[in-house]
Amino acid sequence: MIVSALFQGDGVLAAIAAGLDTMSRTRNDAGDAVGKVQTALLSWDPNSLPVHGIDKTYGSETAAAVRRFQLNELGTAAATGELGSRTVLGLDQVQATTENPPARSAERVRRNVWRLSTGRGWDQTLLAYAQAVRTMQARPADDPTSWDFQANLYGAYRATFADADHSHDGNRFFLPWHRMYLYFFEQILRATVIDNGGPADFALPYWNYGNPEPQSTLPHPFRDTGLDLPDGSPNPLALPAPLRNAALMAGDPLSPTITSSFTAMWQPSFSGAMRTGFSGQLENIPHGAVHAAIGGDPGDELGALMSSADSAARDPIFWLHHANLDRLWVQWLERHANPTDGDWLDAEFRFYDADGRPVDCPVRDVLDHVDRLGYRYDDQAQLPVRPQRVVPVTPNPTLVASSPAPTELTGRTTVGLEVSPSCRPVVEHAPDTAAAAGFGAVLLTVDGLAAQRNPGCVYHVYMNLPDAEVDGKPEHHLAGTFSLFGVDADGRLGFTFDITALVQALASAYRWDPAALTVTVQPVHPTTRAHAGAVESGLPTKTTLPLRIGRIGLFVG
Repeated sequence: MIVSALFQGDGVLAAIAAGLDTMSRTRNDAGDAVGKVQTALLSWDPNSLPVHGIDKTYGSETAAAVRRFQLNELGTAAATGELGSRTVLGLDQVQATTENPPARSAERVRRNVWRLSTGRGWDQTLLAYAQAVRTMQARPADDPTSWDFQANLYGAYRATFADADHSHDGNRFFLPWHRMYLYFFEQILRATVIDNGGPADFALPYWNYGNPEPQSTLPHPFRDTGLDLPDGSPNPLALPAPLRNAALMAGDPLSPTITSSFTAMWQPSFSGAMRTGFSGQLENIPHGAVHAAIGGDPGDELGALMSSADSAARDPIFWLHHANLDRLWVQWLERHANPTDGDWLDAEFRFYDADGRPVDCPVRDVLDHVDRLGYRYDDQAQLPVRPQRVVPVTPNPTLVASSPAPTELTGRTTVGLEVSPSCRPVVEHAPDTAAAAGFGAVLLTVDGLAAQRNPGCVYHVYMNLPDAEVDGKPEHHLAGTFSLFGVDADGRLGFTFDITALVQALASAYRWDPAALTVTVQPVHPTTRAHAGAVESGLPTKTTLPLRIGRIGLFVG
C-alpha cells in the first residue's frame, strides 16, 4: 500500500505498486510519475541524479539510480533498473520517512577525555567505558560484538585494503574507513554500556594530545594500574609495559613533534600528488607517530599493542586516538572540502552493528557526522562554514635528485643526494621556483621503508644538516617526521614532506648547493624528555632494529 503523500493518488504508481504495470526507459518513461520517482530517489540519495535531476524523463541516469537502489537497499541480486512493484514500494517508504522523519534522539557528544578526568578516580563516562571493555573482552572471539573480533577488523583492513591503496596519492579511504569503524564500534559499545546499566547517551571520548601538558600525557585512568573498578576487578584501561611505552605510563608527555597536526591541517586538498594531501599527512603525523609512541619498542610478541597494526585496536586508548583524528577531519572541513568523485563516494566497507549483523556502508553515508550519524565534538565550531582557502599545488613534481643506493640505519645516518647534470639548473633554482610557485613546489620523499617490525620510535628527517659542533640547533633544518606504523619487510611504506619554506631558508643562509645536498635521518624516542635529550646533546638515538630506506628523493615543481 502506498503511504507517502507524494505517491498517493498517482494512477501509474498505484498500478506499478499493485504489480499491474512497470516503469522503464521504454514504458511509462516520461511524465509526472517519473518526476515523483526521481524526487524519491533524491530523497534517498541527494547525489543519485547528478546531471539531469528531476526532468520527468526515465533516461539512463534514472535507470542507473534505480538499479543502485535495488542493489543497495532491496538486496536485488539481478537488478535491472526497471521499476516494478517492490521498487516503487521501497521508494515510497523512503519518501514517507522524508516527509515524516522520526523524532531525533538526543545528540551524542564526544568529549575531551581530559575534561572528564583530571585526577585519580573514575568519571562516569570512563567508568562506563572500562566496564563495557571488560564485558566485550569476555565475549568469544567469533562474536562480532566482542573486543577481539572488533580488534581483528583493524588488522585485516591494514593487511589488505590499506597496503593496496597506498599509492602516490596516499590512502584516500583512511579517514572515512576509520569513521565507519569508530561509528559501528561505538554502537556496540553503547549497547554494552546500556546493558551494564550505564548512560544511554554514551559516546566515545577523544584524547587531544596536541594540547600542552598535562593533556599530552596519558589520561589518568589509562595509566593508573592501581585504580580498580568498583567491584574490585582490575582496570582494563591501564596497560603496563611492555603492552605500552613505560615512559608514557609513568606520566611522560608526548613530544609536540609527533602530536602537531599543523602540517596536515595546512593542506588545501583532501588527497594530493605523492601523499601531500590532508589525509596522507594526517595518517603520518600524528596518526602513525602516536601509535608508535604509545606502543613503544615491541621487544617481544606480546608487547607494544599500539605499535603494530595487528594488535593496535586491542589497546583501549586506540579508540580515543582515532576519535581525535576524526575530530581533526571535522575541523579541516571548516575551510576545505571532501572529494566528490563517485569512486570515493560509492566505495563500501563491511562492519557489524550492535546486534552483530553485517552492514555494508558506503563512504557517502558517513560524511555528515551530525545529522546522519548523530554525534558531534564538544569543541566543534558553531560558526558558518568559511570560504575554502585555495592554494596552488604542483600536481606532477619532477624528480631532480636522489640517493645513489638503498640505505640501512640503526642510528643517525646522513645520505648524499646525487643530481644529474640535466637537472642541476633546476636544483640550483629550486629556491626561486618555490618562491614563485607557492605551497608544494619542493618535496622530499623517503620511500621503500622496510623493517621486520615497528621499533617504537619516530624518525626526524633533516635537510643539509650542519655538524652538531658547528650548529647546535639541528631542528632548524627539520624537513619532517615519520614513524614505521604499518611497516613490513616488503618496502611498501613511504612519506613525503613539503620543504618549500626550508629550501628558501637554506638558500638565504647559503646552504643550498646542488653539489652538496644531504639528508640526515635520526631515530628519536617520542616522549618529551627523551626527545629533548637527544636533540640537545646531538647524540644519535640507537634502535635495536635496522631500517632500510629504498630511496630518498628530491622533487621540484
